[in-house]
Amino acid sequence: MLEMGAMRVILIAAQSLDGRITFHENPGAAFASEADRGFFREALAGFDCSVMGGGTFRVSEKRIRERAADGRLLVIMTGRAGGAGFGGRAGVVEFSGAAPGEVLAGLRARGMKQCAVLGGGRIYGAFLAAGLVDEVWLTLEPRIFGAGVALAGGVAVDARLKLLSVGRLSPDTLLLKYAVAR
Repeated sequence: MLEMGAMRVILIAAQSLDGRITFHENPGAAFASEADRGFFREALAGFDCSVMGGGTFRVSEKRIRERAADGRLLVIMTGRAGGAGFGGRAGVVEFSGAAPGEVLAGLRARGMKQCAVLGGGRIYGAFLAAGLVDEVWLTLEPRIFGAGVALAGGVAVDARLKLLSVGRLSPDTLLLKYAVAR
């Protein structure tokens, strides 16, 4: 049970067997299976907010803007002052240059209860390094890339995880859910 003002923060990612969240230098998770895309859409329905980096937003901007009326607040973390050039909309798509802890504090203050961290690698790494993630939901796609963005995006992290569940999204695609050990 969540304490008053508490918020669960769940990192959601799809990756290759060798830990890459992009196929070589191609941005985004277009390599993810249809099974993962279905899981992702269904899972997001249980969140009242999500956070992603500017690069991840640019890759998916059209799809995000089409679904902007789903009631879930999306915060884009970007170095651009106020997300200049992106056209945010308060309460729907907002841009922030704040650090991860400040972003989450602002979401908590607005009554948010469950936040999905959606990438990219530097965002995942920053949230993990700051100790802000409660769970990691990882789709493991049966592919090996040898190159691409690593899950923690080159950020030095030492997050210890406890396996909560293993499931199959398809005969070859696994969904691993972990709690971050505190």
